[in-house]
Amino acid sequence: MSPVTLYAPWTRPLGHLGLEAVVLGCCAVTLVHALRARRRGDPTPLVTWATIFVYGLAMEILSYHFVKNFTHAQFTVMFYDRQLPLYVTAVYPTLLYTGIATARRFRLPRGAGAVLAGVLIVALDYPFDVLGPIAGWWSWSDSDPVIAVRWQGVPVTSYYWHLCFGGVLAALTTSARRLWLAGPLALGTIAGGLLCFAPFHALSALGVAHGTIVGGTLVLAVLAVLRAGPRPTSSADPLLFAVPALFYAFHLAMAATFAPAPELAAILCVTSFAAAVNVLAHGRGRMSANDHDARPAKAEDPQTPVRRGDAPVREEGVPGG
Repeated sequence: MSPVTLYAPWTRPLGHLGLEAVVLGCCAVTLVHALRARRRGDPTPLVTWATIFVYGLAMEILSYHFVKNFTHAQFTVMFYDRQLPLYVTAVYPTLLYTGIATARRFRLPRGAGAVLAGVLIVALDYPFDVLGPIAGWWSWSDSDPVIAVRWQGVPVTSYYWHLCFGGVLAALTTSARRLWLAGPLALGTIAGGLLCFAPFHALSALGVAHGTIVGGTLVLAVLAVLRAGPRPTSSADPLLFAVPALFYAFHLAMAATFAPAPELAAILCVTSFAAAVNVLAHGRGRMSANDHDARPAKAEDPQTPVRRGDAPVREEGVPGG
């Protein structure tokens, strides 16, 4: 087995090189985002990032041995006997960390927040999943009945997988503060995700169509999030917002170049939905002069009584300066 295989970049298609650059760049941004949070005293984002990375590696290696219903194309850097592209190790943090971190900005309870994270992961993955076979980034097997039912060429179980496994990982890492927990939490994500597939297989055995199961689950997930009453935080996060902006921009450009009209229309619809959610997650962060005054406040005379009407008033949801 060859552990690492390298290809000259000029021998790879331009779309492959673009995907590698965008995904690796987005992954680096998510890691910087997590490290900055840790420096501010919040270790949970970094634990989440590490758990995602370990989970992604485990899922890929397990799939090469036990699933074998897809094959990656050859990119500039390949691992594991030319089965694992380098960019794939980065696509998991790009998709999952971004979806989970964005969902946490809505200050939902753990369960609803995990569901929203799963929905956002599916939305971010959608153009990537649709364009993958079209652009030649990977190919699906035509002999596995589990992935026979497809939307826009993508097995519907792929969306169910991202929704369930991403949601489980989001729930398990909500309060995680120790980096050494990344391994156990990754294993817990795989175990919990497999349990989430039990209803899918049970309904399938009763004759319910795979598309109906997945479509119904996605609708119920969105309704559950809306019922929980998401409330976006009051501060914008430009670094986090940059990831979906860059990721979607690249895939929209690729879709406009390669995708047939139906796939392009579907990608535009999903991207519009995701853009609205991301703008909502960050849109309240426009800071006005009334929120924070950059000038140092004058010290008040301790002998001067403060009248009740002179007390500063803070806008609800906006931290004081």
